[in-house]
Amino acid sequence: MTQHQDLDMVNILQQRQQLMQTARGFRAAKILFTCIELKVFEAIASGLNTGEEIAAAIGADGRGTELLLNAAVPLGWLEKKGGLFFNAPIVQTFLVPGGPAFLAETLKLESAFYSRWEHLTKAVKTGKRPEENIRDEQPGDWVRLFEYALYDMARPVAPFVAEALGLPEDRDLSLLDVGGGHGGYSIAIAQRYPRLQATVFELPRVVPVAQEIIAKAGMSERVFVQEGDFQRDDLGRGYDVLLFFGVLNGEPPEGRPALIQKAYAALKPGGRIILRDYVLEADRAGPPEAALFALQVLLATEAGGLNTRIEWTDWLTGAGFEPAKSIHLPDWVGTTLWVAEKPAAAIRPG
Repeated sequence: MTQHQDLDMVNILQQRQQLMQTARGFRAAKILFTCIELKVFEAIASGLNTGEEIAAAIGADGRGTELLLNAAVPLGWLEKKGGLFFNAPIVQTFLVPGGPAFLAETLKLESAFYSRWEHLTKAVKTGKRPEENIRDEQPGDWVRLFEYALYDMARPVAPFVAEALGLPEDRDLSLLDVGGGHGGYSIAIAQRYPRLQATVFELPRVVPVAQEIIAKAGMSERVFVQEGDFQRDDLGRGYDVLLFFGVLNGEPPEGRPALIQKAYAALKPGGRIILRDYVLEADRAGPPEAALFALQVLLATEAGGLNTRIEWTDWLTGAGFEPAKSIHLPDWVGTTLWVAEKPAAAIRPG
């Protein structure tokens, strides 16, 4: 081989390695999900450190358990010293009950999504949500798992979102959290702004879960839950703030601007609509997380989808709002906030 051919081959092999790392990425995810499902990390946190002890605690085969534990070591979930296994610091923080940022419920949901992605080929071929994924949501505990998982994700970042809103503090405020699910953002906003009362507007099967979470946070006197279907029901009138956090992506194309129009009607003059969701670039091929999430929406909704900033802008101005402003959040918080005000004169364009 010539030197040029050698360089070409090295480049090919490097690209092949990158491709194979992606193709095999499922293995690391499945090892993590299995450790969570079998409560491996909890067994180790209780003081069980040998493979034999852990296998007995989780009711699993000794050889299979040892293989699982050893595989978790290079992935950074466990540490192995003198034949004993210990939780890595990241596991102690996120995956052991009582940890400062417990996320195991969220990862249980991700494990459920892992199964959904097995049907991606079918979804792409039909353009529809697979029947198998619809059946996954039928068990009675699905809503509870789903909302608590999202709450685990929202709880640590919600105070930063609340602070970024910069709402008035010199007067009473009313907020409607449309499709607010667990109510975590309403809780954090009400905690940050003592003169604000919030209402989470949700479907009947979500209401008891939201009420439970709000009660545990000690906020039942200022954060309420209203049963309703925002696709069919009126949102009411006279609100200072409306939240649409992760709501538009689940709606059919015609339903998204229709919700923006409902929000306009529900706000007081000078009131604000606040949007938070993944937004696509103009060519719809990025940013990366949004492009991937668009497939998640295909797998999880009947006709949902993501939109571009231009489309959001058109909907807002078409409904009568002032030009929207974006509030950048740190990458570790997530998606950008978009805020638009209803004109003080509240004159709809003719």
